[in-house]
Amino acid sequence: MDAATLEELKDRLLSLKKEISARIKENLQKVNSIQLKGDEGDFSSAVYSRQVIYDLIEKDRVHLREIEESLYDIEKGTYGICKRCGKEIEIERMKAKPTAKYCIECRKIIESGR
Repeated sequence: MDAATLEELKDRLLSLKKEISARIKENLQKVNSIQLKGDEGDFSSAVYSRQVIYDLIEKDRVHLREIEESLYDIEKGTYGICKRCGKEIEIERMKAKPTAKYCIECRKIIESGR
Protein backbone atom coordinates (compact mmCIF):
# COMPACT_ATOMS: atom_id res chain seq x y z
CA MET A 1 0.00 0.00 0.00
CA ASP A 2 1.42 3.37 -0.95
CA ALA A 3 1.95 6.12 1.63
CA ALA A 4 -0.81 8.38 0.27
CA THR A 5 -3.43 5.63 0.46
CA LEU A 6 -2.28 4.67 3.95
CA GLU A 7 -2.56 8.27 5.10
CA GLU A 8 -6.04 8.56 3.53
CA LEU A 9 -7.21 5.43 5.36
CA LYS A 10 -5.63 6.58 8.63
CA ASP A 11 -7.45 9.92 8.35
CA ARG A 12 -10.69 8.07 7.69
CA LEU A 13 -10.15 5.84 10.73
CA LEU A 14 -9.43 8.87 12.94
CA SER A 15 -12.56 10.59 11.67
CA LEU A 16 -14.66 7.47 12.34
CA LYS A 17 -13.14 7.20 15.82
CA LYS A 18 -14.12 10.78 16.61
CA GLU A 19 -17.63 10.30 15.21
CA ILE A 20 -18.26 7.06 17.11
CA SER A 21 -16.84 8.42 20.36
CA ALA A 22 -19.21 11.39 20.13
CA ARG A 23 -22.15 9.09 19.39
CA ILE A 24 -21.33 6.91 22.41
CA LYS A 25 -21.20 9.99 24.64
CA GLU A 26 -24.50 11.24 23.23
CA ASN A 27 -26.18 7.86 23.74
CA LEU A 28 -24.91 7.64 27.32
CA GLN A 29 -26.49 11.03 27.98
CA LYS A 30 -29.75 9.76 26.48
CA VAL A 31 -29.70 6.70 28.74
CA ASN A 32 -29.14 8.87 31.78
CA SER A 33 -32.04 11.13 30.83
CA ILE A 34 -34.57 8.28 30.59
CA GLN A 35 -36.51 8.24 33.82
CA LEU A 36 -37.59 4.92 35.26
CA LYS A 37 -40.81 5.98 36.88
CA GLY A 38 -44.50 6.18 36.20
CA ASP A 39 -46.96 3.35 35.81
CA GLU A 40 -46.02 -0.15 34.69
CA GLY A 41 -46.33 0.73 31.00
CA ASP A 42 -44.11 3.81 31.33
CA PHE A 43 -41.53 1.83 33.30
CA SER A 44 -41.54 -1.00 30.76
CA SER A 45 -41.16 1.44 27.87
CA ALA A 46 -38.29 3.22 29.62
CA VAL A 47 -36.49 -0.05 30.33
CA TYR A 48 -36.90 -1.10 26.68
CA SER A 49 -35.63 2.27 25.43
CA ARG A 50 -32.58 2.02 27.68
CA GLN A 51 -31.82 -1.49 26.45
CA VAL A 52 -32.02 -0.41 22.81
CA ILE A 53 -29.61 2.45 23.48
CA TYR A 54 -27.26 0.17 25.45
CA ASP A 55 -27.21 -2.22 22.49
CA LEU A 56 -26.29 0.66 20.17
CA ILE A 57 -23.53 1.74 22.56
CA GLU A 58 -22.11 -1.79 22.68
CA LYS A 59 -22.13 -2.05 18.89
CA ASP A 60 -20.30 1.28 18.70
CA ARG A 61 -17.77 0.16 21.32
CA VAL A 62 -16.97 -2.96 19.29
CA HIS A 63 -16.50 -0.82 16.17
CA LEU A 64 -14.36 1.64 18.12
CA ARG A 65 -12.15 -1.23 19.33
CA GLU A 66 -11.72 -2.39 15.70
CA ILE A 67 -10.73 1.13 14.70
CA GLU A 68 -8.20 1.39 17.51
CA GLU A 69 -6.73 -1.99 16.52
CA SER A 70 -6.40 -0.77 12.93
CA LEU A 71 -4.67 2.44 14.06
CA TYR A 72 -2.29 0.32 16.15
CA ASP A 73 -1.60 -1.88 13.11
CA ILE A 74 -0.74 1.25 11.13
CA GLU A 75 1.82 2.19 13.79
CA LYS A 76 3.28 -1.34 13.76
CA GLY A 77 3.40 -1.43 9.96
CA THR A 78 1.05 -4.42 9.72
CA TYR A 79 -2.06 -2.58 8.56
CA GLY A 80 -3.61 -4.06 5.43
CA ILE A 81 -1.99 -7.46 5.97
CA CYS A 82 -4.35 -10.44 6.34
CA LYS A 83 -4.23 -11.86 9.87
CA ARG A 84 -4.79 -15.37 8.51
CA CYS A 85 -2.65 -15.79 5.39
CA GLY A 86 -0.25 -12.86 5.71
CA LYS A 87 -0.94 -11.50 2.22
CA GLU A 88 -1.77 -7.89 1.49
CA ILE A 89 -5.51 -7.18 1.66
CA GLU A 90 -6.96 -5.77 -1.55
CA ILE A 91 -6.94 -1.96 -1.52
CA GLU A 92 -10.58 -1.85 -2.66
CA ARG A 93 -11.53 -3.91 0.40
CA MET A 94 -9.54 -1.63 2.72
CA LYS A 95 -11.25 1.43 1.26
CA ALA A 96 -14.67 -0.17 1.67
CA LYS A 97 -13.93 -1.48 5.17
CA PRO A 98 -10.88 0.23 6.67
CA THR A 99 -10.99 -2.07 9.71
CA ALA A 100 -10.73 -5.25 7.62
CA LYS A 101 -8.44 -7.85 9.19
CA TYR A 102 -8.73 -10.52 6.48
CA CYS A 103 -8.52 -10.68 2.71
CA ILE A 104 -11.68 -11.70 0.83
CA GLU A 105 -10.62 -15.33 0.45
CA CYS A 106 -9.77 -15.79 4.13
CA ARG A 107 -12.97 -14.01 5.16
CA LYS A 108 -14.97 -16.49 3.06
CA ILE A 109 -13.13 -19.40 4.67
CA ILE A 110 -13.74 -18.04 8.16
CA GLU A 111 -17.42 -17.43 7.49
CA SER A 112 -17.90 -20.90 6.02
CA GLY A 113 -16.31 -22.47 9.10
CA ARG A 114 -13.72 -24.48 7.14
